[in-house]
Amino acid sequence: MDGHEDCGCKVGRVSAAYDRGDVDDWLPAAWEDGTSVRSLTRRFNEELVEAALTAVDGSRLEWSRTPVYEALHTDELPESEAIQIRRELERAGVDVDGLADDLVSHQTVYRHLTNCLAASGPAEKTPEERREQARDRIYALQQRTSLVTESTLDSLQNAGVTDLGDPDVLVDVRIVCRDCGRSMDLEQVLTDGCGCPSE
Repeated sequence: MDGHEDCGCKVGRVSAAYDRGDVDDWLPAAWEDGTSVRSLTRRFNEELVEAALTAVDGSRLEWSRTPVYEALHTDELPESEAIQIRRELERAGVDVDGLADDLVSHQTVYRHLTNCLAASGPAEKTPEERREQARDRIYALQQRTSLVTESTLDSLQNAGVTDLGDPDVLVDVRIVCRDCGRSMDLEQVLTDGCGCPSE
């Protein structure tokens, strides 16, 4: 159903006010695909910010919708920066207090999904899908650790603090079972476990 027309919740009201008529198409679809409610809330709020900036010729503004959203709805920016952004918005003609009031919480989005749209959320993942998700998450952290280490070593070498030639950083994850003492790599743990007898 067209939730922004039929429901009276805040998501429905502000969707109509900001002409976000497609929200009830992408919102439940993205949730069912596994996007978190917090991520959906941020996307929705940033769309409201973008609409507000467009209405006052946002090209005149020096920053993107993201720091505007952070200045109005989070504590992620230093207070001085948030105040500066709010002042710039006011000078550009944005109703700052009204826009800030229109931004929604993740609880509000969750209620809209479940109460207004009867969305069911992410489908239950199979064991293999859960293992693959775990691999992706851990391997991404390994890659980030490797890149940060390489960058740090480069900085130390450039500063003359250390001399390592041409280092190659390897990040290995080992898991040790406290019950049997077996040491395993990640793939062993995900596929076979350690084979400990259950108590």
